[in-house]
Amino acid sequence: MNYSGFRFGPSMTGTVRALIIVNVGVFVLIHIFPQFEWLWRFSLVSKLVSSRLMLWQFVTYMFLHVGLWHLVVNMLMLWFFGPAIEEYWGRRQFIFYYFFTGIGAGLCSFLVSFNSSIPVIGASGAIFGILVAYAIMFPETVILLFFIFPMKIRHAVLVLAAINLLGAISSSSGGIAYFAHLGGGFFGYLYFKNEWIRLRLSAFSFSNLKSYRKRKQNENKKAREEDIDKEVDRILDKISKQGLDSLSSREQKLLKRKSSSDKSGR
Repeated sequence: MNYSGFRFGPSMTGTVRALIIVNVGVFVLIHIFPQFEWLWRFSLVSKLVSSRLMLWQFVTYMFLHVGLWHLVVNMLMLWFFGPAIEEYWGRRQFIFYYFFTGIGAGLCSFLVSFNSSIPVIGASGAIFGILVAYAIMFPETVILLFFIFPMKIRHAVLVLAAINLLGAISSSSGGIAYFAHLGGGFFGYLYFKNEWIRLRLSAFSFSNLKSYRKRKQNENKKAREEDIDKEVDRILDKISKQGLDSLSSREQKLLKRKSSSDKSGR
């Protein structure tokens, strides 16, 4: 895959702008209404997901930031690296990749902390996925790691992955957040290396989902009608052998309903 031709820089695209607005908006709401149970309801708490099936947390946790610096760093990374990827892929593929890596990061965090009550918040997992995408698409781009050290992004991402791995191993809390970061990077790498995943996500749309659901409904309806036809054939065979009086009330109702249906369909 050749992704050459894009420059690094703080441009802005529609989806990136929308994501930044939503994240900043949620941050403001959290501090305006601190009494609301934001973390309990919308952060990723593995114990709540496993015990109460609060599956929406795999998505909502990405939009929660409590600390200002956490929000600023994540949004800056999204602003710096997201637009070039969206310009190349287009809005739909970019946003599905963003959620694919973000949810993947949450899943990795969940798997390593199945019964943990520690809330995981922030877009860092999805942002790490964005960094991996940028490193694969524009590997020779030179960035300032930690805003200080000039380094090619493909090397910088490896350094960041190593730091997170060390943090996960040495963390006294089990390294839950570090595993989320690594999970976002892993799912990003998986997206690029697995053509089946990439094609399925790229081709997905809500209109396709609606068509699929309608097709499945038609298939189920046809299967039910075939079952009814078989049952009616059995009932008619029974009438020919044992007479109409041999039918049960259920069989009589089914036969009557089938007759009414055939008349209305003419």
